[in-house]
Amino acid sequence: MAEDWLAVLIGVVVVLIIAAAALLELRRSERRLYENAQKLRVYTDLLNAITDLNLSGGDSYRMDIAKKNLALTLNRLNLVGSIGVLRSTNDLLDFLNEHRDKEFDTLRLHNILNTLVIEARRDLNPSHARQVEDARIRFRFFAPPRGK
Repeated sequence: MAEDWLAVLIGVVVVLIIAAAALLELRRSERRLYENAQKLRVYTDLLNAITDLNLSGGDSYRMDIAKKNLALTLNRLNLVGSIGVLRSTNDLLDFLNEHRDKEFDTLRLHNILNTLVIEARRDLNPSHARQVEDARIRFRFFAPPRGK
């Protein structure tokens, strides 16, 4: 009789431990999904802010709005961005500062933006990012000629 109770007790404890472990893993997965959703929004906002800079052309009003939008996006990026995304963003900002009001190498800009997108993909979904990298996909970006 005591052995039966002991077996039942052990069974109940094992079931509780398994249920607790499953619940913890579920919470971990939910948190990861939430964090990735937040990162995706910031990464998308970053690319949109860069596009706004490109599209502002010679319009100083649009350029001021685009710069403000980029600054606010960078503040959020600093809180959630991966190391690779932050490094790529630094490379981009250095490049833009070096070529302020001058002609710049569009190919270099596209290479920096490609690296930025690759790093964001690695952060959000590493296995899919690896497939894209193995396929040697180049991402396309719209960048009108400067001063137009």
